[in-house]
Amino acid sequence: MKRKSIELIAAGLTLISLILIQPGCQKDSDDQDSSSSPIEGLWIGLYTVDGQLGQRYYSFVIKPDGTVINDTKAENQQHLNIGTWTLTGDSFECTATCVYGLPINMGITETHTATFDKANGTLINGIWKNVPPLNGSGTFTLTKVK
Repeated sequence: MKRKSIELIAAGLTLISLILIQPGCQKDSDDQDSSSSPIEGLWIGLYTVDGQLGQRYYSFVIKPDGTVINDTKAENQQHLNIGTWTLTGDSFECTATCVYGLPINMGITETHTATFDKANGTLINGIWKNVPPLNGSGTFTLTKVK
């Protein structure tokens, strides 16, 4: 009986010491990574193609290492573009090349420009264009979701 009591006390002390010395999971505001940009993250919205009716799904994953992934659908086929981005003041720019999608679109490079509205978490007045000699273009608007 005495042995069980000692084991229970030892287990209780171990549990208490683990609770007391466990670091907290919540970061203090001083611990935030000051190098991260508020533009980084997942952005979802719509895009248009000049000369065509309707809007289509559009998204960007803006990564901290300067890369961007653009995801959309055309003719019921997912398209993925990979590229790089910059933010100068509130001017967002990126260039991305299609790496997955309809065979006719593979290798096509597009430029994207937009105004970053930090207060509302949106990319507005967005314009995308195919790099010449191709001439496709249109508009887009995105909202940060994560």
